[in-house]
Amino acid sequence: MPMMILDNCTNCGICEILCPYSAIYAGGVNWRKIHNRYFMYCDESLVHDDFWSRVHYYIVPDKCTECIGKYPEPICKTACTKDGCVQDADHLETEEHLYAKKQYLETMPGYI
Repeated sequence: MPMMILDNCTNCGICEILCPYSAIYAGGVNWRKIHNRYFMYCDESLVHDDFWSRVHYYIVPDKCTECIGKYPEPICKTACTKDGCVQDADHLETEEHLYAKKQYLETMPGYI
């Protein structure tokens, strides 16, 4: 998980709007990857992952590339006025892995 959103998030939503891979979801919104496509739905019986938040925005690690090859630094970090978007030091990814993830996401149907 390259980036994460801290508890000081004020839910302004600018990070969700700017994310080039739609990796950021509003608090409480469920997501799942099914057959290499991402879906959002609100089934409360789902088992949530450790990055999920009911309270504030959160980043799905499978979709976060730290904006490598798009921006000089993650756009969520640049846009956040509360310094709420930070790199997750416990789940660092190599530059090669981030580029591979970027290439994969850009080949998914529906990517613009």
